[in-house]
Amino acid sequence: MKNFDEIKLAQELIRFNTVKTDDKGIMKFLSKKLSSIGFKCKIIKSKGFDSKAALNLFAKFGNSSPHLNFLGHTDVVLNLNNWSVPPFKAVLKNGYLYGRGAQDMKGGIACWISAVNKFINNKNFKGSISIIIAADEETTGYGTPAVMRYLRKRREKIDFSIVGEPSSNKKVGDEIRIGRRGSMNAKLIVIGKSGHTAFHGSYINPCTTVARIIAKLKNIRLDSGTKYMPPSHLEISKINVDNFSENVVPQSANTYFNVRFNTMHKSSSLKKKLNRIIATVTKKDKCKFKIDYRVSGEAFYTKPNKEIYMVKKIIKNIFNISTKLNCRGGTSDSRFLGSIPRLELGLRNTTIHMVDERTSVSDMKKLSKIYYNILDNYFV
Repeated sequence: MKNFDEIKLAQELIRFNTVKTDDKGIMKFLSKKLSSIGFKCKIIKSKGFDSKAALNLFAKFGNSSPHLNFLGHTDVVLNLNNWSVPPFKAVLKNGYLYGRGAQDMKGGIACWISAVNKFINNKNFKGSISIIIAADEETTGYGTPAVMRYLRKRREKIDFSIVGEPSSNKKVGDEIRIGRRGSMNAKLIVIGKSGHTAFHGSYINPCTTVARIIAKLKNIRLDSGTKYMPPSHLEISKINVDNFSENVVPQSANTYFNVRFNTMHKSSSLKKKLNRIIATVTKKDKCKFKIDYRVSGEAFYTKPNKEIYMVKKIIKNIFNISTKLNCRGGTSDSRFLGSIPRLELGLRNTTIHMVDERTSVSDMKKLSKIYYNILDNYFV
């Protein structure tokens, strides 16, 4: 019997410098680990960062149903300066594991693999367990879709998925994500007519029009929220005017905004609504506009089902915590799972993307225990 200690395995994973979509051998390392305990592994290529190929992993143990899946990612963000310890050394200090990816989310991957290893060695069960590890959750987001296309060709049916994103807040298991809001970015270009500021009436100022549009967009109430999602909201993120003279009205002005929206909307309906508002203002001001939208993901959620209630009960029984179900946070690769029922449950998110990212050793032990009990209750 192999012993995959979650702390040691997390240290090994952190030591791979997988910034952006750099692999550095981590998928081969994971394949070797998982193959040694009976998983069949397949490395799947996708488009990576800066035109490089990214490597993603699909590993499966067993062939029968039900099929329980774990989804994770090995890529980590930058922000590597001013650390008190080297970010890829995986230092243990005062009960904490320091390193880029400790919480988000190499620590979570290590906890799941440790729990799976113990489970398949201790239990006889009917079913199959799979693991998807993407290389680019933080950047391009092509990895998980590439794996899902591979699975559709193989006609693989996943019955339920655990996404290992760091969902917990004050205590491990206190929050579970059952969905995510949609996210849509927009670049708006307003085109007026340039001219000398001294000659009022000879120009059409796009800056004034952009200001009016921003006021209109910020004043609209998109909705009142849902049971699990807050009200949708729009935020202006940038305003640009390419103008180097104080006495010249520019030809155009740009603004950028982001919309976080709940399941009461689709990106297509939001685009129409926002375009109508923008068109009304620009027409009145005799300006023209161009707008480019980029949708990071649509809003989705899994209606609480027996598996979700099972996980809540496990956490309650082990740690006496009443887990909250919500859809907080930004986007995650969960959005690529289509209609597969799922939840997101991982370590705490208190230091993710920060300098000196770290997780407590006790948190990792707790998460491994939760994961083991999920496997035990789901299959046995």
